Formats: sequence, C-alpha cells, structure tokens
Amino acid sequence: MCIRVSKLYPSQFTNAPVFTVWNYKGGTGKTTLTFQLSTAYAQQHPQEKIVVIDMCPQADVSSVLLANIRPCQRGVNDSTEPMVIQNEVSYRKTVYGYLLASLEGNCIEQGNSNFIDFLYRVNSKNSLIPKNLLLMCGDLRLEAFSRRLEHERLQRTSNDNPWKKVTLLIKDYIEGISRQNTEYVFFIDTNPTFSVYTEMAISAAERLIVPFNANDFSLSAIRGVFNLVYGYPTDENERFKEYEYNCLAEANSIQRPKLHLLVNNRATYYHTRASAAYSAVEIEVRRFLSTCYFKNEHMFTSQSLFESRPGILVDYIMDVPDFHTAGVVSTHNGWPLLILSAGTYSVFDKKVQVNNIIDKYKTDLRKVVQRL
Repeated sequence: MCIRVSKLYPSQFTNAPVFTVWNYKGGTGKTTLTFQLSTAYAQQHPQEKIVVIDMCPQADVSSVLLANIRPCQRGVNDSTEPMVIQNEVSYRKTVYGYLLASLEGNCIEQGNSNFIDFLYRVNSKNSLIPKNLLLMCGDLRLEAFSRRLEHERLQRTSNDNPWKKVTLLIKDYIEGISRQNTEYVFFIDTNPTFSVYTEMAISAAERLIVPFNANDFSLSAIRGVFNLVYGYPTDENERFKEYEYNCLAEANSIQRPKLHLLVNNRATYYHTRASAAYSAVEIEVRRFLSTCYFKNEHMFTSQSLFESRPGILVDYIMDVPDFHTAGVVSTHNGWPLLILSAGTYSVFDKKVQVNNIIDKYKTDLRKVVQRL
C-alpha cells in the first residue's frame, strides 16, 4: 500500500471525479440524494461507469439500489452470501470486506482486475437501474469494524504512517480502479457521524456535496462541516487541536475535497408564508458561505460564482423540493425518480398516488446533475 503526498487543495481534479455527499447532521437527505444523483447521472452519461461506495453502516443506499435485496445484511453463515477470494481467503463482497482484506495484507494490487470483484453490477439485481452503475455494498459490520480501523491508525511505528495509510484506503481503491478505466465517476454515501469511516470518505473525495434543510439546525451543521473538514473558523487556543481530522490531514498531506455544492433538500414550500422562514435561513447560509469564500477561496471548486452585487454567493446552493409521495415510491421500490411517472403505485400494502408535480421534481433534479 503506497503513501501519497498530494497538495492539500489541488488546483484541478485528477483522474475520475469523486463526489462525497455528507453533512454533520442526520435527516438532511444524504442517502436519497446519493441515490437520485448517481442514477440520474448514470442515465445521462451511459458512456461512463458510475460507482456508488456505501460508507454508511446502515447500508441504506445499497438497499435502495438493490431494490431491498440486502446481501450486505445476511448472516455470516449464509452459504449464499457473495464473497471475494483474495490469496485463498474469503471476504464479504462489501466495503467491510475490502477494508478487512486491506488490513490483513490480502488487498488486490493496483491495476489488478480483481478490483472489480468487490463491486455489484446493480442492474443484475435491479433491472431499473442503468447498466453502467456499480456498487460497493454497505455493511452493518462497518460500525464495529471502525474500532479496528481506529486502532490500526493509532499504531506507533518508526518506518510507517498507519494513520495516513488507513485513512486513504478508500482513496487507494478509487485510484486503483480508475487506472483500469478513465471513464469512472464515483459517488460516496456517508453517515452523519464524523467517525473513522466518514473521514475515509472525506479523504477519498475531490468534491464535497452538502445537503441541508432550511432550518437553524442545518445552519449549525454547515458550520460544523467547515470546522471539521477545513478547520474554519479556527481557534488557535483550542486544546487537543492536534488530534482533529483537519489538522492531521494537513500534517499528513492528505487532500481534502473542495466544496462543490450545497443542496437545499426538501425545500417544500413556494409562494407561501412558510417559505419566508426557509428563505431567511438560506440567506444566512449564503452569508456564511460568502464569508468563507472571501477568506478561503481554495476550499471551493470555482472562483467565479458571484452575482453583480459583491459579496453574495449564489451558485453554490441549489434547491431540490421534497419529492413527497414520488420520493417514497422511488426509494421503497428502488426506482430512480427520472423513470417514474404520474400514476398509482404500491407501498407495502397501500395504494398511493403520484401526481403530475413529479415533472417539476425531475426538472430540478436534472439541474443539479448538470451542475456536477
């Protein structure tokens, strides 16, 4: 396993685009957004291979993509459980299996065709997913395994850098598989906690997408994202600062992603009194982003996204309305939103109605995909 030394904030992206969807808050729509963006992107870019890496122990995006067929949740002794053989050792065909193989020294070498063995071709399980979408399946074991990962990172050796090696395991996989084909695009789903596997997902990304809801809690969480990932705003007098991810990443020359997009998820209300409260919060988010931008342009993917009015950052925030019943039908059945149409559908044993507003949802989703 090699150690890379890269610029902290590179001026341009290298190899395949890698998007990590993360916010330091639950319930902002990370998994739903990952599912809809990755499937829509795959549909609109059939010449490219789209890989979803599920770095959340709940494995929800895996469940949705595989139409609730959950191989990642089967028992250890299930004889039908998909496995990958590395050096005559069996590993689960999941993100946990890949990480365990890496720690045990049985990881595939970069450039080896076995890299693909850890991925599902989702269309073989769910025919409604584009054929060019692949999945590194999530796994409930990732939560318990995070203790092992953290233990490995804290080992003290004279000729090695275990913290950096472990933190870059997902990045190693992405760079390895990208060398086989330059037309890969990666989407990484995450857990809201800032645990070791979240740090691995952040360290693997080149572009960060932050979904949020227009409320005070999400505003606080966005500030938390900037503090945890970039160390902004900083407190030089803070105790134990040297143990924080942003400081360790900088000390170990680990590239952190640039902020690419904030998605105001579930922006439900339009032209109503309720929308005024939503707008007020979004204005504060824009002000915070503008302050960050003028002090830290290197954290952002572009430097020309301002209105004619100085100081108002506009293009880093896009709205996606709550998909309502259409969203429930989509994730329940593993059907991408773009293939749904108005009509009657079943959710468990209940009939539900998707109305014509779904066309607006599709339009807004396509706009976000174009922004990628």
